[in-house]
Amino acid sequence: MAVSKKNKNRANVGNKEYLWWVYDETDQTAFDGVQVKIICEDQSHTLHYGLQQFDEDRAVILSLKDGVKWIVLACPKIESADGIITRSGIVRLINWCKNKEHNIFNGFAKKENIFEEERKQSLLEEIQSILD
Repeated sequence: MAVSKKNKNRANVGNKEYLWWVYDETDQTAFDGVQVKIICEDQSHTLHYGLQQFDEDRAVILSLKDGVKWIVLACPKIESADGIITRSGIVRLINWCKNKEHNIFNGFAKKENIFEEERKQSLLEEIQSILD
């Protein structure tokens, strides 16, 4: 099923187009409050980022299309000091996710939490291969 482009912002990274939007939701998502959802137009992967995070716990969630595999990475702040998110911040976040070195908070694959560092790194590499 296609993602509606209505009321969505667009960002191009490499040869992929991403749709993104800001919304406010509590208790139904990984981040409470104002957050950004970024989805690749081919729906192969999604990124979730909360705008109201504390610096020491700041994270982004990368997930595959079906949500069966996802990983939580510590990440830098991409919004302005005023809490404003822009297209350039979205592009910066997507490009940052392609880096090889990350602090991985958690991983999940096929209904199983992944705690071993080697398996988390392997899962990250699998998800990153889709970003390129």
